[in-house]
Amino acid sequence: MKQFNNVLLVEDDPITVLVCERIIKMTGFAQQVRVANNGQEALDFLQEMGSQNSENLPELIFLDINMPVMNGWEFLQKFGSVQQLFTHTPDIYILSSTVDPEDFKRAQQFAIVKSFISKPLVKEHLEEIQNK
Repeated sequence: MKQFNNVLLVEDDPITVLVCERIIKMTGFAQQVRVANNGQEALDFLQEMGSQNSENLPELIFLDINMPVMNGWEFLQKFGSVQQLFTHTPDIYILSSTVDPEDFKRAQQFAIVKSFISKPLVKEHLEEIQNK
């Protein structure tokens, strides 16, 4: 199974962050997990990391939809402003507790979104990603 070097978790809920970090570490899914509390913080982080060394950029991003400052949809719309920093565009997985069918449809409009994962993140979700 594939192990990732760097994963970015864009999530504002501290309990969800704790659960995600724990499951990612317990499964050996990634060597490093970085956390941004909203979309703007994530874009700033990516811009900073990309200007230093593109090898530190995440290979995969877990993205919540509902966050303060900049939500997940806004992040996806503005991702193009940092996309050129990447040698390989990261896989983006929306991680959300929404049950709104419109959110699932909207996610499909973004080619960079690989899949929609319902919270909580569990070992089976990570295994699915590793086996793709």
